[in-house]
Amino acid sequence: MSSLSYRPEIDGLRSLAVLGVVAFHLDKGLLPRGFLGVDLFFVISGFLITSIIWREQLGGTFTLKSFYEKRIRRIVPALSLVLLVTTAFATAVLLPLDLVGYGKSALATILFVANIYFWRDTDYFSRLADEKPLLHMWSLGVEEQFYIFFPILLAIVARYAKSKVLYLIAALTAGSLALNLVVVQMGNTSPAFYLLPTRAWELGAGAVLAFISTPVGSNGVRSVLGWLGIALIAAGLFGPVPDLQDVHFSMAVVLGACLIIMAGQAGPGRFLAMKMPVFFGKISYSLYLWHWPVIVLAKYYLVRGLYPIEQVGLFGLMVAMAWLSWRYVEEPFRSRRIFPVRRLLVWSAAAFAVIALASAALIASGGLPNRLSDKAARLNSVVGTEFRCPLSRITSLGNSRGCALRLADDDVESAEILVIGNSHAQMYAPLLMDYLDERKHSGVMALVHRCLPSSTVNVSQNCARLADGYIEDAIRLENARVIVIGLDWDRDNTAFFDKDGKRIGLKGTDAIIAGVEDTVRRLQAAGKHVVLIGPIDVPGWDVASIASRSMAFNRPLGRPTFEPEADFLTRVGPIIEQFANRKDIAFARVHEAQCTNGQCQFIRDGQSLFSDHHHLAAPSLGFFKDTLSSAIDRAMAKRPNPAKPAP
Repeated sequence: MSSLSYRPEIDGLRSLAVLGVVAFHLDKGLLPRGFLGVDLFFVISGFLITSIIWREQLGGTFTLKSFYEKRIRRIVPALSLVLLVTTAFATAVLLPLDLVGYGKSALATILFVANIYFWRDTDYFSRLADEKPLLHMWSLGVEEQFYIFFPILLAIVARYAKSKVLYLIAALTAGSLALNLVVVQMGNTSPAFYLLPTRAWELGAGAVLAFISTPVGSNGVRSVLGWLGIALIAAGLFGPVPDLQDVHFSMAVVLGACLIIMAGQAGPGRFLAMKMPVFFGKISYSLYLWHWPVIVLAKYYLVRGLYPIEQVGLFGLMVAMAWLSWRYVEEPFRSRRIFPVRRLLVWSAAAFAVIALASAALIASGGLPNRLSDKAARLNSVVGTEFRCPLSRITSLGNSRGCALRLADDDVESAEILVIGNSHAQMYAPLLMDYLDERKHSGVMALVHRCLPSSTVNVSQNCARLADGYIEDAIRLENARVIVIGLDWDRDNTAFFDKDGKRIGLKGTDAIIAGVEDTVRRLQAAGKHVVLIGPIDVPGWDVASIASRSMAFNRPLGRPTFEPEADFLTRVGPIIEQFANRKDIAFARVHEAQCTNGQCQFIRDGQSLFSDHHHLAAPSLGFFKDTLSSAIDRAMAKRPNPAKPAP
């Protein structure tokens, strides 16, 4: 069992974690995988918490009451301060829809479910994530849930199977990692990124380490382990960018953290135990809490990114705030002499009550819309309104996950229409559900985010394999005679791969056409009728958010609100030429609903057509209804009559 004596190098390791996250959030180009600093935090938490609990279990002094009191002292006071201050500034700065979202996220935070809320609400790597002041609370949600359940588990094991504890934790850790490796996308965000069951392996790695006497071996061995740990962390943080959620980089960081803890102060541990790293390690919790709201609210109000001098200034500000929070909030509240248990609970309950009431008021008021003009409020009202599949509609679809649009008796096998593709297929789901209701048909949608609907041409090997799986599911569903395919067609700067990981020589439009053609051939060979949703002209900037904030804060927009149709057709002309006039597929010319009078519009009649930089906003879908419905009607008309099956 590891010693509980103070280990300054672990504070130094915390400094690597928090500074990596801060660098990533200040400028993603500084450290593209700096968000993996959270993985370091999880390993450290698992190690320290398990060491404390198990030593107290062995000594007969552990109680859940005492443990939870210590966690409250550690977490709640600084968190409450940050939430109170952030709520005040958010109320002054955020536009109505964003303020409502903020209120919901604040409630989720004090209920310890921020990770679950953001799983359903926000893709961590999307542009709109930069407008969520409490997005970073997802990791706190994971840790809080771990703190709630893990001590209970250890208490049970200590009583009934003390000799098996290491095997049990190792098995749970391995199971969590396996789940992380196989879990699929559900909607627009990944449960593997946000949820405890798929993140517990990182905490578990630290927990397993707690049962190993650390530091280990001779000074030379420890030095080698430490430098190897640093190398693995560097490989994770500075690894290639294309697939940000590749769990193998997390595995490198986690293993590296474990090796550094095992090495103690040998090798790099000597440097981690120095004054400056230890300082940042001590304030790491407060710095983590403060840094993201400071960055988000500054960028939100400026309606632009941060200049280098501003990044430096904000870094200094957040460090100062973190030190003040650590010195005058964290440290005093840890003292039972200064804050006895009853006083601690009263202050914590009062702070959470104020936060809850303020959040509820923001939600109930619709984000205080009277603070700004009707035009700005209207533009802002469509931010983030692209379709996300509700949990109640998620269903099994062969080896994949699907979203039930309209199913008879919730039976996927009854689906007559299957929608495949990425979020550019999913964004049309409300129209498709209306179509199915009006025509009394049944349908289901495959849920795959970021990938293209092709096994021969895709953005990564993993995507190609996922696409191959849901194409096979489409072929297997005998009743689904019509397959609707949607995707983002404009991929000029993308590298493409097949399901064997081989890089494709084709580029841009040529590659997309080749991949879609292969998918169409496979589906038609299985007797399916294909509907292709054609390209729309995407703005490339977050229309609803930027336009509404620019108007609210009197900033010049400096962005195009339309593109000449001729320029758009120059880019996508080969796609339309390839598919639009074919008789064997139904091609939905959705761009014709967007492009009128020679302009492809991003804002029409004072309303943004887009919820972000490339997804259609829910209120604008009506413009595309007739075009999409008529294309599906053409495909449905080709089906064999159910009453008279084809021979």
